[in-house]
Amino acid sequence: MIKFEVKEIINRSVDQVFAFIAEGENNSKWNSAVTSVTKISDGPAKKGSQYSMTRNLPNGTAKNIYEIVDYEPNRTLTIKIASGPTPFTYRYEFKPVGDATEVSMKAEVDKEGLVEVLGLKAKIAPELVLSGLLKKGVETNFQALKKILESA
Repeated sequence: MIKFEVKEIINRSVDQVFAFIAEGENNSKWNSAVTSVTKISDGPAKKGSQYSMTRNLPNGTAKNIYEIVDYEPNRTLTIKIASGPTPFTYRYEFKPVGDATEVSMKAEVDKEGLVEVLGLKAKIAPELVLSGLLKKGVETNFQALKKILESA
């Protein structure tokens, strides 16, 4: 299992940052790998909501179904892959910092699924290398998220 954490301060209120991230369809606006997200369950985002997500990865297109497994407005949001490649769990935490928000994401990614989707050989893809690559990608995505929310 690969684990890492990324944090970013965004100069917007907690409710604005939470609402933007919780709206799964926004993922393609700030996550460079995500090409589309469609909500497949009824009602507003909440615990149990499910989404279909398509991503472009180095080894081709990946389609996943993910579910919100923890939802505390303006505090935590956890999403987990329910089906498809690259099994992961992302736990977002939101904390007010003055008028801004610190958003952190703790990731847990299944190494074997990731190695397969990326088309790598496990022996040349140690967890430390994969963790570093994933973390760098998420940091870049968080910078895009910050730019979008702060320019709104």
